[in-house]
Amino acid sequence: MDLEEIKQGLSTEKLDTYRQVLDCKNDGELIAVYMAMQSIMSHFFPVVQLLEVTLRNSIHRAATTRFKDDEWYSKIPYTDESKKQVDFAMQQCLNDVGVKYTNNDLISRLPFGFWVHMLDKKYNNPRENDLNLWQTQFDKCFPNAKANGVSLNTLFQKLGTFNKFRNRLFHHEPAWKGRKTKDRSDAIKYLHAMYKEHLEVINLLSISKRELLGILGFVESFNNECDIKRLDRYTLLLNDNVKVKPE
Repeated sequence: MDLEEIKQGLSTEKLDTYRQVLDCKNDGELIAVYMAMQSIMSHFFPVVQLLEVTLRNSIHRAATTRFKDDEWYSKIPYTDESKKQVDFAMQQCLNDVGVKYTNNDLISRLPFGFWVHMLDKKYNNPRENDLNLWQTQFDKCFPNAKANGVSLNTLFQKLGTFNKFRNRLFHHEPAWKGRKTKDRSDAIKYLHAMYKEHLEVINLLSISKRELLGILGFVESFNNECDIKRLDRYTLLLNDNVKVKPE
């Protein structure tokens, strides 16, 4: 196995982050830790996807009910950025489906950030009736929020953080690196915290969907793999099969 060849196919900048923050002493350990983290991060995809789809559909139902129009996104006022996202989704529909695309085709193409923005406080102002969504729809969209003492603003802030995490995850950035991550232990703790918070928000939307992840073993699988010992195990496996020269 040629470690140099493997390194050439990866981003030098990203590898440097792994080397520095996760204290990789040689190329073998660097590649092993990189792959271990990729394996751990892969457990986020089912959770992130379930959260995104549930949030999208819940907000769409709430807005359709409130504004009495399933094309509410093209009629109520929104920011220039939101309008660009709707226009881009429309163009995608035309390119992918054609002029006969459905409302569902468009809704599915609106990015996660669009739905996060719908939780902004300006949609919760009784003085702005044209925008007032959450005065009547918050409990329907997040049926378990009030019982857990979670406000609309808290959800907006939390989901904004999730959106940044999601983008790093889907663009293969070091999503394990939080603002306070200084070593491997911090990285593992950060990932456990993020996973737990995702589960908590799913629970606010749907208890059954949170239970689904537990029953099917997704939560257990993540907890078993997101362990600092996994990084050590991958390093031993690689060192057993490659002669690594100290740098």
